[in-house]
Amino acid sequence: MAYVMEVYLGDMAQLEGVIGSKDEALLGRILEAGGGGIDPEIFRVIVNGGPFTEDDADDYTAAMEFLCLHLGGENIDSVEFSFGDDPDITDLFYDWAFEDQLPEPESSGCGTWSKESAAEHLGEWLEDGADRIDQDNGEIDRDEVGQDTWWANQSKVAGKDLFFFWGGLNCD
Repeated sequence: MAYVMEVYLGDMAQLEGVIGSKDEALLGRILEAGGGGIDPEIFRVIVNGGPFTEDDADDYTAAMEFLCLHLGGENIDSVEFSFGDDPDITDLFYDWAFEDQLPEPESSGCGTWSKESAAEHLGEWLEDGADRIDQDNGEIDRDEVGQDTWWANQSKVAGKDLFFFWGGLNCD
């Protein structure tokens, strides 16, 4: 089975802050925006801080992805992968990003790199590849580097955290 991972730039503190915020105005804006087809009750549970159920864990992930975008996040990439085929990809979300707040899903997930972690990764790469960065705007040519390095640079340029949301895709 193949999966798709969507890569976003966003603000982790802002996204985590929605969980249990009891912000009815935010909940109203989410539902008014359509909620990405996600059951409104899922957003209510997230905003109210529970009660969470293991059975809805994948729905919470989908809701957090919608919230990432709704709160100003930007989708910067989409990657297909299979578990076991690309350990570099699966290492990005090995740890569940919302570990202390939401139940961990079984068939979807989200990992994150803080902007500091992304900058550290980029710094390691720069030891060998600094000549590939445009000195005027800080951009790296995507075709010249690995995707993780490109993502790290996007994080640095935007000053935002990286999110890696993934879910199942039937590619038969």
